Amino acid sequence: MVALTETAPVPARAAGPSADAVERLITLDAAAWQQLFDEYFGKMRSFAYVRTGDLNVAEDIAADVFAAAVRGIGGYQQTGAPFSAWLYRIARNVTADHLRRRRRRPTVSLEGFDFEDESSGLSSEEKTDLARCLTKLTPEQQELIVLRFFNDCTLEEVAQAMGKNVGAIKALQQRALGAMRRQLAPRNVR
Repeated sequence: MVALTETAPVPARAAGPSADAVERLITLDAAAWQQLFDEYFGKMRSFAYVRTGDLNVAEDIAADVFAAAVRGIGGYQQTGAPFSAWLYRIARNVTADHLRRRRRRPTVSLEGFDFEDESSGLSSEEKTDLARCLTKLTPEQQELIVLRFFNDCTLEEVAQAMGKNVGAIKALQQRALGAMRRQLAPRNVR
């Protein structure tokens, strides 16, 4: 079984595009957009996959995120929040739009579920246990877990992306990890 702690270490992550790179994005520099795509496409796909349970749909949503980002980059305002929070906000909106159109509760298929970090040290059984736990969380809790622990977002980035304050995100994280911990706890067999 996998032990979950609320202070799980988060791997080092890229800081996102520099101010110069953001300026290049605003001027629609193809190389800057390719670099952003290379860095964030997998994260956007993972984010959408957990909510939709369909890898093909998740890839379409990730592509739609970048299309929306290109359309909206002219209105991007530096607020002090990381640029990635802006992308995650777009991903959240595009995914929510898709789910509204689909009009059914999202599910996560365990088939094809993969953790991008091969160095996680988790066995195949542990990965399957984690995937099962994710399916039992609320969509909001799933979103938080993916952002925090699979996409290495800070509490501030998650708060920005989900439109909540950091305190609410901390409470949501505590509830999500508690639910996962209860699901992963060994059952007393009589």
